[in-house]
Amino acid sequence: MAAYEKLSLSTTSRSALALGIALFFFSLIVLRLWYLQILHGEAFRSKSENNRLRAVYLPPPRGVVYDRAGRVIAKNRPAFDLDFVVEDTKNQLDTLTRLSEIIGVPLAQLQAQLGYQKKRHRFEPKLLLRDVDRTLVAKVLAHKYELPGVAINVIPARDYLYGDMFSHVLGYIREITARQLEQSDFSGYHAGDLVGQYGIESVWEWFLQGRRGLQRVIVNATGIKIGETSTDSHEVVPGRNVTLTLDLDLQRAAYTAMQGQSGAVVALDAHTGEILALLSAPAFDPNLFAQEITPEIWKDLTSGKEKRLNNRAVQGAYPPGSVFKIMMAVAGLSEKLISPNDRVSCPGWFQVGKKKFRCHKKTGHGSVNLQEALVQSCDVYFYTLGTRLGIDRIHDYAVKFGLGSKTGLKLAEEAAGLVPSQEWKRRVYRKPEQQRWYPGETPSVAIGQGALSVTPLQIARALAALVNGGNLLTPYLVKSIHVTGGGSKDESFVPEITGTLNLSPQILKQVQDMLVGVVNDERGTAHRAQLDPGFHVQVGGKTGTSQVVALDRGGSHDALKDHAWFAGFAPADAPEIVVVALVENGGHGGVTAAPVVRQVLDAYFSQRIPLMRKPPAPSLTGN
Repeated sequence: MAAYEKLSLSTTSRSALALGIALFFFSLIVLRLWYLQILHGEAFRSKSENNRLRAVYLPPPRGVVYDRAGRVIAKNRPAFDLDFVVEDTKNQLDTLTRLSEIIGVPLAQLQAQLGYQKKRHRFEPKLLLRDVDRTLVAKVLAHKYELPGVAINVIPARDYLYGDMFSHVLGYIREITARQLEQSDFSGYHAGDLVGQYGIESVWEWFLQGRRGLQRVIVNATGIKIGETSTDSHEVVPGRNVTLTLDLDLQRAAYTAMQGQSGAVVALDAHTGEILALLSAPAFDPNLFAQEITPEIWKDLTSGKEKRLNNRAVQGAYPPGSVFKIMMAVAGLSEKLISPNDRVSCPGWFQVGKKKFRCHKKTGHGSVNLQEALVQSCDVYFYTLGTRLGIDRIHDYAVKFGLGSKTGLKLAEEAAGLVPSQEWKRRVYRKPEQQRWYPGETPSVAIGQGALSVTPLQIARALAALVNGGNLLTPYLVKSIHVTGGGSKDESFVPEITGTLNLSPQILKQVQDMLVGVVNDERGTAHRAQLDPGFHVQVGGKTGTSQVVALDRGGSHDALKDHAWFAGFAPADAPEIVVVALVENGGHGGVTAAPVVRQVLDAYFSQRIPLMRKPPAPSLTGN
């Protein structure tokens, strides 16, 4: 048997080599793990969580708005928003292009909306379209898998139940602007949030808005929600509910009475300053702002004669016409320049130098005392009184009644109006001949014309001061604010007296009693303000007709017609409510403005005093 030499193999070197190779690769793995988990662990963990967990912000429902009797006038309704998560699509342009084809919205519009919302976190939805209709929702859902990143979300939207009836009080909400996002007042708001941009919605935004909720949801690789987690989540806090001082019945009466006319109506509680009705006509439907506002719609709202967004009750400054004779009467009696029985002869004109000032009654009123002059609205009587008072004393008494200054209402930027004086001319004009106040300028102011201008709200506050004993009140619109669900309630809204007339109560009562004749005397100018006899309530007040153009210019065009005023109060013996109506280009106050006030007063007393009418005859059929 042949003998073979046994080979001697060394395993030590091979084992060492294998072990070295294994240790090398293990070191690479450890190094990679160190890189992934230690050096960049937080970043990768964040990316992983963002892909798996999404922060979904839940918009809070705005507070509900009620009238003084607890009737809802603004609430919320469910609406559909079209959102887009940019990170969930590989090609943003392709997705948007396909979406544009499906829903029929221009691609440029979708891209512009995305471009506006730059300050957003990763994976946070961006708003494409707000409050879309169900047809569009169906189209998007039918093509869901063709539109990665596109989603439909249900959000609360505003619903103004009475359309344009309360528009200038409630205002509207609109998407927050880029400029607002930079302001400290809007800290915590996000692009796409809806905020109050006008009216009560804007002034009380902080209370109405509420606090957004946060929900963490689990999504799959395509961004579709597959679950929820409670980690770091917090619930939505609804906005606080607001109860206004407005009365729905009175607001509806004013709205109905002003149909087809331009102007304003203000109703005040004479002793508290609570606004019971505030209407500006023509109005606008705030529900329009839930959708995109086209240039044509915006032009209709802001320009032209109607200027629907302008709140004529607080922002419109007009000559008060003969309504100003109320203040003139108080001034004349207080300065002892006249007594109630002093008589002035009215031939139909009053002359200052070479200029004749006409009375509205061309043939004149004959000899009249103060009450007769108020009842018949005799211009010559007040031309005479104005000349005796002089422009500066007229100014001082007008200012006492709050004219020429803002009322302090928290709603919109008010017009201050203007009460002229010698100092005013010196301040405004540069040339010496323009700075001088001429005697021929005073008579026009004495009957509420000339440079004098007021707002309907100012006249309402002034008349309230006359009939409540001399207290100048700050008008207000909010009665209480309370948390949804019956929680804490803020009822600290109380009457605020900002000044007193400091005039004789006897004189104020004298003038008040004289104004009753304007409505009830057979020669009075405001018979149309009388209430149904069944109420057993008398109305007092004063008509006014303010010229838009000078008498000698005339003109038959509607835009050149005089503005019509009526400022009334009731009951005459113990006033509770003051109502002022202004009808632009309405002609005579007693013809067009007085009936408006009557309708509001009718609604007010219908709630309190049932008409004394005969009961209906019994049915012959027994039904």
